[in-house]
Amino acid sequence: MAFRIYCGALATDGRRYNHRALVVDKGRIIAWEPYDPARLTAIEPPDVDARAYVALPGMIDLHLHGGFGRDMMEGDPEAIRAVAQRLVQYGVTAFLVTPLTAPWDAIRNCIRAAREARTDGSTGARVLGCHLEGPFINPKRAGAQPPEYIRPPSVQELETELGDLISELRIVTLAPELEGGLELTQYLAQQGIIVSIGHSDATYEQTLRAIDCGARHATHTFNAMRPFQHRDPSLAGAVLLRDELNAEVIWDNLHTHPAAAQLLVKAKGAERVICVSDGTTGVGMPDGYAFELWGHRAVVQNGAARMVETGGLAGSAITMDACLRNSAETLGLEIASLLCAANPARALGYGDELGTLRPGAHADLILWNPDAQRIEQTYIEGVLQNSNLETAGIITPATN
Repeated sequence: MAFRIYCGALATDGRRYNHRALVVDKGRIIAWEPYDPARLTAIEPPDVDARAYVALPGMIDLHLHGGFGRDMMEGDPEAIRAVAQRLVQYGVTAFLVTPLTAPWDAIRNCIRAAREARTDGSTGARVLGCHLEGPFINPKRAGAQPPEYIRPPSVQELETELGDLISELRIVTLAPELEGGLELTQYLAQQGIIVSIGHSDATYEQTLRAIDCGARHATHTFNAMRPFQHRDPSLAGAVLLRDELNAEVIWDNLHTHPAAAQLLVKAKGAERVICVSDGTTGVGMPDGYAFELWGHRAVVQNGAARMVETGGLAGSAITMDACLRNSAETLGLEIASLLCAANPARALGYGDELGTLRPGAHADLILWNPDAQRIEQTYIEGVLQNSNLETAGIITPATN
C-alpha cells in the first residue's frame, strides 16, 4: 500500500526542501508532494506524521569491522546479521563488511559469511559486499592491523587464497608503493574493484603512479598514511589534490581534528569525501569493554577503542550518526548527508538507487530530530526498522 511521510523538510543531494511529503510505494520513493503546514491538520495511518523532523537518505558505511560486541571476523553470518540489525538504530541502511589483516582462512571465513548474509538476506541494514583492509599493506603504517599477518601485494596470492570470493570484494585497501602493489592495483581495477590507498607510506609520486594504474579511493585519510609536509606532499597531499581519489574520513573529532576534516572537504569538494566509522567490536559498548583485533587486545576508553599494548587507536567505537552530527556542525546537515549517504552510494555505483531521496530510489531513509540531534526512525524499502521515539502515537508508520 502506498503511503506518505509528511516531513518538516527533506535534505538530499546537498539541498534542502521544506514541507514535503515523500510518497512511498512498493519500497520505492515515487514522488515528492509539497504541502501547506497551515492547512494540514490530522494525518491518518498509513501516512506518517514526521512534520517535526528532517528526512535524510539512509547512511552507507563503507568501512566497518563489527560492533555491539560482535566481530565480522567471527566468520559467522549471524554475527553480521546481528550487527546489521543494530546499525539501523543509528541510521545506517547499508554497509560493507570489512575484514582486517589476519590469516587467510579467517579472511575467507569472513567473506563467506558476508556473502551468505548478502545473498540469503537479513533484517536491518543491507550487506553490499566487502572492503578488504589488508593484508597487502605497509608494516610502517600498520596502525592497529596485526603486523604478523601483513603480506606483500600479490595477484597470484589473492587469486589462490580467495578464488571465487574475489567477486564479493567492492574495495581493497593496499599500499601501492610495495613491490607488486601497482600490478595488484591494475588487476583489481580491471576487475571493477575499487582500489583504496591506505596503511601506506607512499610518496606523492608513488601515489600518482597508483592513480595511473587505477586507484580511486583513500582509506581513513590522514590516519595510517605518510603525512603531508611542504617539501614532501606525500600520499596525504595527493589525496588532497587529486580529483581521482575519493577520500574516507573518520569524523569522530578524535582520529581527525575537525579543522583537518574541514580542510579535506575544502580541498576536494564535498562530493569527493566519504564519512566512515571504521567501527570495531567496541562500537556501542561501555568503557572498560575489552575485545581483540586478531590476537591483539583492545579496550574501550572514554568512548574510544585503544590498543592495550600501545595505547594507539584501534579503529573506532563510534556510530555513523556521530559522524553525521560532527560533520553537520561544520558543514551543515545537507552537506553532511552527502558525506554519509550520497557519496558512498555513488562510489559503489548505486547513485540512482541508494543514498538519495530522488523519485525512483529505494525508500531507505532516516528521520532526523534537529532539536535532539538524533535519529528517530529508520526505514529500509519503506519499512520501519526501528523507532527511538519515547511517546507512542507521535508517528504512525508502516511497520515490519
